Amino acid sequence: MTRIKFIPSAIAILMSFRLLGQDSQFPVSLYPEGITVSYGIGSYSLIDEYISGERYSGGLPLLSINWARLHDRYTYQLELEYRGSQGIENYNVSTGITQFTLNQGFLYPLKKSSLFRKDLYAWIGPSTEFFLLYNKPEIAVSGFDYAQSFAGLLSLGFKGDVVYSLNPEFFVETSLRLSLLSLGLRMVDSEEDDQSPVKPLTSFSGLNSSFDLGIRYYLFYHLSVKLAYKFEFTRISAWEPLKSASDNLVFTLNYRF
Repeated sequence: MTRIKFIPSAIAILMSFRLLGQDSQFPVSLYPEGITVSYGIGSYSLIDEYISGERYSGGLPLLSINWARLHDRYTYQLELEYRGSQGIENYNVSTGITQFTLNQGFLYPLKKSSLFRKDLYAWIGPSTEFFLLYNKPEIAVSGFDYAQSFAGLLSLGFKGDVVYSLNPEFFVETSLRLSLLSLGLRMVDSEEDDQSPVKPLTSFSGLNSSFDLGIRYYLFYHLSVKLAYKFEFTRISAWEPLKSASDNLVFTLNYRF
C-alpha cells in the first residue's frame, strides 16, 4: 500500500521539476555542457588490405562519454569513445575489431543567426585526437602471428557544432569532426615490407572523421536526452590501404551540473 502511494508522489515531484524547467531555467542558447553518456548500434564495414582485399561487415556497438564545460570565450570538450565486436564477417571468416578514440576540442561561438525565424547557434575550433584500430581475424597462421593489423592516428583537426532551437524544449543538433594533420602508425610485416611504421599524414592519406545529426529534448534544465544518426569514416592509405565506415543510431543522456 505504501508503494502505491509513493508512485503518484514521485510523479508529482518530477512534474513539478518539469514545470519549473519551462521558465527561464531552460537553456535557450547554451551548448549542452556537463557529462554525456551515449550508446549506439548500427552497421560497420571494413576493408583492410594488409589482411585481405575483401570487405568485412557487421554490427559494432558504440559507447562514449563526453565532458563539456562552458568558459567565457570558448567551450572545452573531451570525449572518449570505445567500439568493439567479434562479429565482423566476410562469408564464413570473422574478425574482431577494437576501436578507441580520445578527442578534445576548443570550440569558439559564432554570432547567433536565425533560420525560419528560429535561433541558430554555431561553434567551431581546433581539436586534437588519438585514434586506434585493432583488427584481429579469426584465422590460423604458421610461424609468427602476422594475422593482425594495427592502425593509429595522432591528429590535429577541426570540429564544428550547430544547435538549432525549435522551441525551449527541442533542439536540432549537428556536429562535424575531421582530422587534418596526423602522425600515423601502421603495423607492417617487416619481412615483406621495409616501410617505416610511423609517417606524417594529411587528410588525403590519413583521415578520421565523424558526422552526426539528431534532436535533443530537455526533460528539465539539468537533464536531456538525444536521438541521433552518426556516420564515421576512416581512411589510411600511406601503407596497405585501410577503409572503414559505419552508420549508427545513437541514444544520448546528458546531465548539466
